[in-house]
Amino acid sequence: MSDDAGIRVMEEVASAKTLDSIHALLAQVFTEHAIDGLVAMQFELAVAEIGANIIEHSNKGASVTLRLEIEAVEDRIEARYIDDGQPARVELDAVSLPDDFAERGRGLAIALNVLDELGYRRSNGKNHWQLVRNLTSV
Repeated sequence: MSDDAGIRVMEEVASAKTLDSIHALLAQVFTEHAIDGLVAMQFELAVAEIGANIIEHSNKGASVTLRLEIEAVEDRIEARYIDDGQPARVELDAVSLPDDFAERGRGLAIALNVLDELGYRRSNGKNHWQLVRNLTSV
């Protein structure tokens, strides 16, 4: 975990322990920036859901390097994931909650619900996710 001009960074080969690293980085940022409890909980949920999706769905049998950058500024907190895994097959405009009995498929819908912005693009062979929560919308 490093600090690039106020941006906290974690980079590692995705594994079962990666979610622990994500939560540890978020805890550090929340403490350093005194992020409101509700905002922190919702943002952490969204960041963990997207991270879990990357870990679970992007490898197709190969190792995946995942980079997470978190930046907290006066009016927002932002997370940016970059990974070299398989392209995500997702249309964010079409995401909705599954029925009550579904065991999977809620992560993106939850993230969309608690974030002010969620974006995905594929560029130069890498997946780029951007998650933004405004701090003024509490």
